[in-house]
Amino acid sequence: MAYHDIEVSECNRVGWITIARPARMNALRMGTGDREIVAALDGFAGRDDIRAVVITGAGERAFCTGWDMEEIGETSLTDLEAMVRRNTGLFDAVWRHRLPVIAAINGHAVATGAALAMSCDLVVASQSARLAEPEVRHGALSPFLILPFLTHARAVHEFYLFGDPLDAEAMLRLGLVNRVVPAEALRATAQALAERLAHVPREALELKKRSLKAAYDLMGLRDATERHALADTIMIGADLPWKRTLFEALREGGMRAFLEARDGPMRSGPAA
Repeated sequence: MAYHDIEVSECNRVGWITIARPARMNALRMGTGDREIVAALDGFAGRDDIRAVVITGAGERAFCTGWDMEEIGETSLTDLEAMVRRNTGLFDAVWRHRLPVIAAINGHAVATGAALAMSCDLVVASQSARLAEPEVRHGALSPFLILPFLTHARAVHEFYLFGDPLDAEAMLRLGLVNRVVPAEALRATAQALAERLAHVPREALELKKRSLKAAYDLMGLRDATERHALADTIMIGADLPWKRTLFEALREGGMRAFLEARDGPMRSGPAA
């Protein structure tokens, strides 16, 4: 398969998937980037010589900043539901992959990018990493409702309801990442973790991961994400005056105008 939004490589039994749109802050094109990541994961899953996978972004500014909103046009309700389901399928492909998957967060991980990172089994972050899901501010919901299963309730509520970013130290404090390292050490640290995993017997590692995911399902993860996907579809498809105003700013002024209209009001008042 020819890849356009990602680069696929391997090193010493470790597969690497690099989101490669640095000029667009590694934003994914809907219907392209998600399918390419899933295809690359499927390719690694079928190989016994690959023992772990790392997902990262090109450059130092961004891991992935979600969907490229300037490339999203008018969408019917039927297509919208399929889009949300495919989005959920991307995270599921990572979460339930037969191999351990490591996220190497090299900058901003936003919206779908944040969910993609949090769907990985282990996470290494550079000191400049930022995790954010600001979608609630423009009429969408977090694409993969995973944080309630990863950290404590008050932090989850603040993260999802305000849409403010977490820096690397906050992510470490909340148990959302395993390591925080200087940017120049990020790839080597992720590679070293993956190579350690490669020494664990493959069958034991795969069954252990399967059991861990079953435990989350027993706690309600599968049901919660299924219901949340429906809520997200309804919210994205809702025709509300304030949403029309925001997206008019996007059409007329581009992403900078959209972000200012969305995030500017959130700068007033106490942030902490």
